[in-house]
Amino acid sequence: MSQPIETTQFKGIDENFCTECGKIIKIKAEICPMCGVRQKNSEGVNKTALLLLTFFLGGFGAHKFYLGKNWQGFFYLLFCWTWIPGLIALIEFIIYAFTSTEVLQEKYTVKGGAGVIIAVVAGGFGMIALIGILAAIAIPQFVTYKNRAYMVATESELQMLATAEENYFQQYGQYSSDAQAMNFIQTNPEITIEIISADTTCYQAVGTHNQLQDPIVIDCNSY
Repeated sequence: MSQPIETTQFKGIDENFCTECGKIIKIKAEICPMCGVRQKNSEGVNKTALLLLTFFLGGFGAHKFYLGKNWQGFFYLLFCWTWIPGLIALIEFIIYAFTSTEVLQEKYTVKGGAGVIIAVVAGGFGMIALIGILAAIAIPQFVTYKNRAYMVATESELQMLATAEENYFQQYGQYSSDAQAMNFIQTNPEITIEIISADTTCYQAVGTHNQLQDPIVIDCNSY
């Protein structure tokens, strides 16, 4: 009776031997298709790490990068400013929280600690990008708000001048270019008030805030 001929298996550059059954499998394979055993070059997902990344950096796709779903993580980063990825990540966080560790490890695998590092770095870049977007929106609004406040302060000073001019006109029948004669005292040192003209018919004054380029003009018709 002839003995069976033993054949030698040769693996390719992109292949490896299964740690359990010894069959040749792809080097990137996480589970052997022959015996179903998870390979030692990959490990199950860490539920705690997954929950932390999803909760704190999920809006930037950090948990997707951790799970090796890089394209999904990229789209989370791309649209993080819409807050939609953050809402989706919150839903995913709830799902992960109520899923057992065994099920998560069976469903997902990660390549050691490198997955966490990549996820944190990606989330950090996402946070920086989002802060930059928010700053680009908020800073112009803040400048506009400040300028409006400067204008209101200048208009308030001019209104006090207008009141002093009208009181002076009631007493003397003419407007004055002398602030001291009208008992007008400025309250804001950042504002310069200049009376351009004043006679028996009208007056004109200009108020300028040192933080604004354009002056505000007031006259007897503006009161």
